[in-house]
Amino acid sequence: MAHSPETAGPPGPEATSRASRPNGLMARIYRDIGLAAVASELALPIEEFGPELSDAVKRGARYIYLMPNTARKLAHE
Repeated sequence: MAHSPETAGPPGPEATSRASRPNGLMARIYRDIGLAAVASELALPIEEFGPELSDAVKRGARYIYLMPNTARKLAHE
């Protein structure tokens, strides 16, 4: 009986990268939220950051804004 390429053999790099994407996405979200929280608390001027860091802080600020109100209160305590 012949095995199909999808089920035969060990997972290749494509399968491994697909499996790790959710963890990478969550890590990026947590990083962005952390950067936004620190920048906000220290009143750092976002305009002086590089473009990648500035975008990460802006994304993090949006995530914080979209949090439920009770979660935002806990994050600021």
